[in-house]
Amino acid sequence: MLKSKARGRVAGRVAAAGVVSAGLLLGLTAFGAQADTKTVTYTCTPSTTGGTPVTHDFTVSLTSTASGTLYTATLSVQALTGSAFPVPVEIASGAAIQLQPSVLASALPAGMGAGVSTPTPTGTAMTSDVPAAATMPPLPTATLTVTPSAGATSVVLTAKEFKINMVAPAAGGTTVTPTTLYNCAVAATGSTLPAVATMPVTHASPSPSASASASPSASPSASASPSPRGTRTVYETVFASPTPVKTKTTKSVQIENTPGGGAATGGGGDSGPDARLFMLTGTALMLAAAAGGLVLRTRRRPVRH
Repeated sequence: MLKSKARGRVAGRVAAAGVVSAGLLLGLTAFGAQADTKTVTYTCTPSTTGGTPVTHDFTVSLTSTASGTLYTATLSVQALTGSAFPVPVEIASGAAIQLQPSVLASALPAGMGAGVSTPTPTGTAMTSDVPAAATMPPLPTATLTVTPSAGATSVVLTAKEFKINMVAPAAGGTTVTPTTLYNCAVAATGSTLPAVATMPVTHASPSPSASASASPSASPSASASPSPRGTRTVYETVFASPTPVKTKTTKSVQIENTPGGGAATGGGGDSGPDARLFMLTGTALMLAAAAGGLVLRTRRRPVRH
């Protein structure tokens, strides 16, 4: 009895610990579903002729935001400070550094899609010249607009390659000319995975209300005035005819030979015995019966002395 109780207490504690662990895991997963920060190794190739590719670690933070029917994502890519990430060319004062990322969007359930806009380059202008081979200034963040297709329940965003551009003001300050400094892609030898964020999708409420308001008004009208079915008129002409009367047909038989002593009807010899024989026999029986009765009556009469 003691062993069974001890086993019950141990099993209860193990079950409680499992429930708590599962709750913490689910809570952390749900909390971090819309944001992901990872350290990713990129290989950045300079656009200048003869430039040497640089493999560097970057902190990638991807955050998804849903507000009503507007879905946005914010991406931040910053080089780690452990080693210097050099500037390939000189950046003049007044030029700006821009981040142009590539974010892949896939919608759920399977078969759905989502579009991601190209972010508009933004950046802060340098207040002084940055010489070549110096440390790259901090990169600005990029904001993207996500457009899920109808029927999608969630959108999964994955941070892929990115470009680092330099936008230098043109002569007179009227226009800007972007110049690509680096093309960065996830390193093939790296063991890290790209940052991934899941964005829940909530469809707009006007569409259900419109369909709900339209359906009640449509159904009563349909039931009140049903569409008539096509009719077909058939005319039939009936002719009165007398009821057919069955008539008995008499089949005549031609007798070739008439038996002798019979009437010339064709049926005397084949119709059976003559009726006079029966009549004579009956008369004889009656006379015999009468005679027998008289004899019996004479015998029973008593003799008088």
